[in-house]
Amino acid sequence: MVIDLGLDREPPVARLRDWGRRPGHWRPVALALVAALLLAVTASSPAPAPHLTLATSFALDRRTDFVVIGDRLYVSVASDRTGTPDEQRWLLSAYELPSGRPLWTAPYPSSVEQFVDVQPADGVVLVTGLVAGDGISTPTTAVDAASGRLLWTLPTRVAVADDGRTGVIGGLLRPGEPAAPTVRAVDLATGRDLWRASYPAPTMVRPVPGARAVTVTGGDGGGRAEVRDIRTGAVLASRAVLPPGTGPTLSVTVGDSLLLGYQDAEGARGVAAYDTDTLEPRWQRVITEEGVRLFSPCGSLVCTPGAVGVEAIDPTTGTLVWHTTEADAVFDVGGVLVADAQPAGLTAVDPATGRTLFDIGGTETVLDQRTEYGIVSVDRAVGDDRSWLSLARPHTAAPRPLGVVPYRVWECVAGERSLVCRVPDDKLSIWTYR
Repeated sequence: MVIDLGLDREPPVARLRDWGRRPGHWRPVALALVAALLLAVTASSPAPAPHLTLATSFALDRRTDFVVIGDRLYVSVASDRTGTPDEQRWLLSAYELPSGRPLWTAPYPSSVEQFVDVQPADGVVLVTGLVAGDGISTPTTAVDAASGRLLWTLPTRVAVADDGRTGVIGGLLRPGEPAAPTVRAVDLATGRDLWRASYPAPTMVRPVPGARAVTVTGGDGGGRAEVRDIRTGAVLASRAVLPPGTGPTLSVTVGDSLLLGYQDAEGARGVAAYDTDTLEPRWQRVITEEGVRLFSPCGSLVCTPGAVGVEAIDPTTGTLVWHTTEADAVFDVGGVLVADAQPAGLTAVDPATGRTLFDIGGTETVLDQRTEYGIVSVDRAVGDDRSWLSLARPHTAAPRPLGVVPYRVWECVAGERSLVCRVPDDKLSIWTYR
């Protein structure tokens, strides 16, 4: 998954929705395995399987999107009021989980039904949409998390730092902005600038642990990185990065490591890792073009295709932690490490060893970073509208059966004690479970 230098975000795992729609992804015995697991759990214990209780249902257009963050469900709903010809007005609605009680609704600008992302912060929720005008911008709107009061909107994506109070904006050349790319930090309560820094070329900025930000500026001579205090902008460390004559092609942060992909004038590619405190180099390795595309955090490691299968690398030392020949790609979804192998399908793997743990079956299973609480598998028998539901939590060795509902459900997402699914008649339903 490639992150160009100018994009101000981590690898876009959040848009994996259609992965599970491709033919050939699912083992034909998936339903039998889930049914057998349900029977085994029932037979091995006198306690019944977890029971689903419907909390509420409400209308939701099929085009619109939703996400679970903590004890909240956030839903996008079309507004009757439109904005400019290039901009539509959408409504962000918040619901309490697991009760489904409506909390508030706030407007935000976007030209697409889906979120680019929704980010929580201290007392604030940021929703980012997409507006296509003269160039492409991704406006971010801040909403008071308690009341839904609209606080501010900026015409660009804002990334939340780990202090919960500060957002950072990357330095791109945008219509109407100064010629020099400018990185800036904003106070999330007000949307006002805390500091600005201009650079000679497009510059990526990424929050890193410890209330800091790392900037990386590309150029013909390689690149330069800086570590800055997130609130003041003070430069804490600065150094040249990447081999001379190379340009950055991706950026990933895992723990206290900054990993930069690069390509030289002959087209050779590599990855170099740096300490996010000092920017001291840590390790460097060659990578293929396919490896750049699929390079991604996987738990506390980073995963990349090897000569055969997938290699998981320690981001601090660059050493190989594990290697699996049973996958073409490995990525993190909802805290679960998912391996994709064609034509077999998708499985959950152990983050420490790469060992296969269990199948993730079901043509209605959504691989979408909509929650931190795991992956909900949905299985149905041919000619049967009933849906068998199970939940794969992070750091578990097997999925947990949740129960059966007597109709088709899809795009299911887990909360801590709840389940959210699309259901027939263009509705969204919320269940609680024991």
